[in-house]
Amino acid sequence: MRVAHVSDQVARVVFLVCAILLVLIMLGVFIIIGSSAFRIFFEGATVKGFFFGTFWDPTGTADPSGNGTPSYGAGGLILGSIITTVLSVIIASPLSIGLALLFTEAAPKWLTNLLQPLIEIFTGMPSVVIGFLGLVVLVPFLRVVAAPITGNSAVGGFGWAAATLVLVVMIMPTIISISIDALRAVPGSIREASLALGSTRWQMMKNAVIPAAMAGLGTAVVLGMARAIGETLAVALVLGGSQVPDKIFSLQAFFGPNVNITQQIAQDFGETLGAARDAYWTLAGVLLVISFIFICISRYMISRSAYQ
Repeated sequence: MRVAHVSDQVARVVFLVCAILLVLIMLGVFIIIGSSAFRIFFEGATVKGFFFGTFWDPTGTADPSGNGTPSYGAGGLILGSIITTVLSVIIASPLSIGLALLFTEAAPKWLTNLLQPLIEIFTGMPSVVIGFLGLVVLVPFLRVVAAPITGNSAVGGFGWAAATLVLVVMIMPTIISISIDALRAVPGSIREASLALGSTRWQMMKNAVIPAAMAGLGTAVVLGMARAIGETLAVALVLGGSQVPDKIFSLQAFFGPNVNITQQIAQDFGETLGAARDAYWTLAGVLLVISFIFICISRYMISRSAYQ
C-alpha cells in the first residue's frame, strides 16, 4: 500500500510539472510574439494602414518612387487568409459531416472498417505532398477552366480558388474523424427513441442524432478552420503571387496569382531584418490571435450540452 501511495504521489507531481510547463510555454509564445508584433506600430506603420492597406512591401524594394519607402498594408493578406479559410470550411463541412453520418449510421460495418483507417492515415499526410499535387494537377486544370477569365495566361490557375480546394482536401480528414467520434458518442437510446416514434432512418439522423452531436460537430468544424487558416506550404505552392491583385473582389483574384498571410511569412521572413522583420512578427501575431479565437469557440461548444 505504501509503494502504491508513493507512486501515486510521484505521478501527481510529474503531471503537475508537465501542466505547468505547458502553460508556461504557451504564455511564452504569446509574450514573445506579442512583444514583437506591436513594435512595428512604433516604427512607421499605422493601425489603419496595416489592417486596411492592400500593398505589402515592408522592405521598400517595390516602392514605385524608387525611394525605398516601406509599405505595411496587410489588409489584402488578411483578407486572402480569411476568404480561403471560410470558403474551404463552407465546402468541406457538409461533405465531411455527411461522410461521418454514412460511416456511423448507414454504411455496412465492413465498409467503415475499410475506409475509416484510410481517412485517418490521410490526416497525417504531409502538407507539401498535397501542395505539390495541387501544383501539378489542380493548377493546370484550373488554368484551362479559367481561361476565359485570365486570358489563358501562363500564371492562370494559381490563386484563391486553387488554395481553397487544396485546403478542402487537407481539412476534410480532420473534420470527418472528429465528427465520427461525436456521432458515436450519441447514446443509442436516442436513436431507439426516435425510431420508436415512427421516424425513418433519415428523420432519426436529422432530428435526433445530429442535434445531440451538434457540439462535437461544431468543434470539428472549428478545428478544421483553425488548421486551414494556419496552413502554409501547401497553400503557398498554389497561390503563386507576390502582391494582392488590383481588382481584389473579382474572379481574376480567384483564378490569378494571389497572396495570404502564411505564404508571405514563409516566403520572406527569413530574408528580412529590422522593421521589415517586425512587420512579419505582426502578421504572425494576427494569425495567432485568430487561431486562439477559434480554439476558444471550440472549447465553448464542447462545454455545451445538447439537451438542457
